[in-house]
Formats: sequence, structure tokens, C-alpha cells
Amino acid sequence: MFRRDRLVFPIVVGALFSFGLMFPKFSEAASYVVKKGDSLWGIAVKYKTSVKKLQEINHIKGTLIHPGDILQIPAAPLPPQAVKKQAINSDRSSISARGDIQDIIDTARRFIGVRYRYGGARPETGFDCSGFVQYVFSLHGIKLPRTASEQASVGTRVTDPAPGDLVFFDTHRNGSIEHVGIYLGNNAFIHASQNKGITITSLSDAWYKQRYTFTCRII
Repeated sequence: MFRRDRLVFPIVVGALFSFGLMFPKFSEAASYVVKKGDSLWGIAVKYKTSVKKLQEINHIKGTLIHPGDILQIPAAPLPPQAVKKQAINSDRSSISARGDIQDIIDTARRFIGVRYRYGGARPETGFDCSGFVQYVFSLHGIKLPRTASEQASVGTRVTDPAPGDLVFFDTHRNGSIEHVGIYLGNNAFIHASQNKGITITSLSDAWYKQRYTFTCRII
């Protein structure tokens, strides 16, 4: 009887280890090759980590990544259900991504009324369109090129604009990108207008509607 009782504890402990009930399971640290359409926010959500952690271990200052980049993914504890099912929604509508995008939009709105100035890239002196976009995103650690045509080559083109996307225009209808703004939602975008300075305009506005070219997703 005494010998049988002594066997109970190790058997129970073994069962607990087998089913992962005593200690959390950990995902293995891994590398991830960035694909077209990926964002740092989406990757962080997918692997249940934070953008800050990804930035730290990969020595990234902003959030701009490119297809082919190799990111180190930190090991993280997995909840019991995640051991069997790791399908995580990496859509940009996730809480973390949505919060960061809203912060950018709120920042952009702060500059409504700042005057237009060709070549301007600071609120003290005034903004041109690309200088405004570059400045707003830089306040959130996202480095963008200086001109509208250069900014049009960054990110992923999408057919349906979402808040935080960049909208581009061929203002002279000569096949080149000459104007850019930040999409706010509800068919509106914020931009530096030569006549009004930083203002909000509808994409349905006849002049802009005729010159709208495409949308790029940065985040």
C-alpha cells in the first residue's frame, strides 16, 4: 500500500507535464521574411508581441519595413488554446494598429490652419503637401521620403482607402505624382492646400476626384 501511494505523485506530475497544465508552453524564437503587404503592426499581432519589442530586437527606429527584410521574432508564452490554434487576425483593424493610426490622424488634425509654403516641412514655417505628410509621420517614428512622387513608391497600393493611408494625385495630369494627403475616412483626406493651408477635403470634390491616382498603405 505504501509503495502504491509513492507512485501516485510522479504519475500525476508526468500527466501534468504531458498536457502542459503546469507550465506555459513557449513559441520558438524564429526569423520572419517580410512579404509584400506586411506591416510591423500586423506582424506584431500575428506573433503576439509588440511593435516596440520587434523594433528593439531588430534595431528598427521607425515602422517602415520592406519585402525581403528578415525580422527576428521573440519567443513568447502561448496560451493553452494557442498551442493547437495559432490563427491570429493580422488585419489592420486590430486594436493596436487602429490605435496607432488614430494617433497619426489626431496629430495631423492639430495642424489644420497652418499656412501653405512651397518646400515647407515644419509648422513654424508652413508646409507643402509632402512636407506635411513627412512631418506628421515622423512624429510617430515613421520615416518617409521628402517628395510626393518618392512617397508614392513606399508602402503597398490598395484599392479601398482606409484611415492612415496616403492618397496621391496627378494635379497637372501629366502622368506624374504631384500631390499627397492622409486619408481620414468617410471619403475625406487632410492635406496642405495652396489656397487654404492644412485643410480637410472630400475625395468627391470634382477637382481632386479627376486627379486622384491611387492610394498607398504605409501602416
